[in-house]
Amino acid sequence: MKTTRQTPVAGPPAKRARKVRDAERSRIAILDAAEQLFADLGFQGASLAAIAERAYVSVGLPGYFFGSKEDLYHEVLQRVFERRDAALELVATEAEQLLEASPGDGEAALRRLIGGYVDFLLDNPTFVSLLTRDALERVGRREGQPRHSQRFADRMIRIMAQAGVVEADEAPEQLFLSLIGMCYFPLEHDATIVAGMGQRAWAQAFQEKRVAHIVRLLRPSA
Repeated sequence: MKTTRQTPVAGPPAKRARKVRDAERSRIAILDAAEQLFADLGFQGASLAAIAERAYVSVGLPGYFFGSKEDLYHEVLQRVFERRDAALELVATEAEQLLEASPGDGEAALRRLIGGYVDFLLDNPTFVSLLTRDALERVGRREGQPRHSQRFADRMIRIMAQAGVVEADEAPEQLFLSLIGMCYFPLEHDATIVAGMGQRAWAQAFQEKRVAHIVRLLRPSA
């Protein structure tokens, strides 16, 4: 007697959709956990098992979704860079709009540019920790993906030039490095140098004074 092979019947659409949603939630939970643990412990210190435990998923799920710890690490970095790029694109656009609305008011555009960058750092503490640990673990190795946004660097320099910052024309690359350092360094050294001064770099009041100080340095005659 000839038997007829039955074609597997897919589950109900609602059940399939739920599985997709659950998989996506698990994937996001793993990325969130990995971002925090890589920021806290570095690449070497964070294990896939610890990431799975923090994400409340089975121990094999990070490997299932991302392959290796190296691949997961790069996915985490890519995600924080995309978050940074989206935030800073908006900041640069708003600074440019201020210049267009009031061409003679370069100070307002600078405050928005610098304040917006600082706001991003304050809102994303894992970004600061990730890049600090990444730099330490990449000592002697310059290959691989650049860690900064060249597009934002170019827009930043152009805005500062239009706002009357002399160094934007004289030494744009040095100006970019100096500005990033002035914003980034206090946060990176909050527990050391800044704490020794009796200050808290992550406090909003500290950063408001910091932004005003940087703007005065950039436009001393303003």
